[in-house]
Amino acid sequence: MMFTPKAFKENNFETIQAFIKEQPQATVIAQTNNGLEASHIPMYWQNDGSEFGCLYGHIAKVNALNNSDNLDKAWLIIFQDTGHYISPNWYPSKALTHKEVPTWNYQSIHITGNVSLLTAPEQLIEILSKQTADFEANQPNPWSLDDAPVEYIQAMCRAIVGIRVNITDVQAQFKLSQNKTVENRTGVVAGLKQLGTFEAGKMAMLVDKVNED
Repeated sequence: MMFTPKAFKENNFETIQAFIKEQPQATVIAQTNNGLEASHIPMYWQNDGSEFGCLYGHIAKVNALNNSDNLDKAWLIIFQDTGHYISPNWYPSKALTHKEVPTWNYQSIHITGNVSLLTAPEQLIEILSKQTADFEANQPNPWSLDDAPVEYIQAMCRAIVGIRVNITDVQAQFKLSQNKTVENRTGVVAGLKQLGTFEAGKMAMLVDKVNED
């Protein structure tokens, strides 16, 4: 379970799906016979007709996660952004009361589910094709599996294992200063914009949207 204050809980599943598409790099965690094992891999969500859908990705065949003994317990999949530091100096109320402290804004999704390991060539090709199409979509000349020799792709597939996560629970926390007053959120947006970095600008947009909502 993820500790999630009510103010930061995100329940809109379409918003959660959009975040996974925007931040596909996942931390995959499983309880193994040798303790916790984690890997970092891109994954994508797919609607399979169930309540929450499923996730797909792939790992190297030599990865310790590739063990049928690991499948008797649910796995934890985490998607998150880098977030951003929030200075108390950005809150107008701080100048009046000084009763403010630093914090960190971020977005994080915890997904648990039962996992199947996929080895059939057609399953692996489907996963690779889908991920490649997604990641190459903005390229002027998108690369596809057809650009490589068939024998080469077949050899690559023999070195990997697909992962399907049948999602059983979703918990999302989008901590974007929702627990602050409009004035303090406006101050956060101004302070972030003054930093002039891409990361700060992105967080400023997210906090600003909270004001709009």
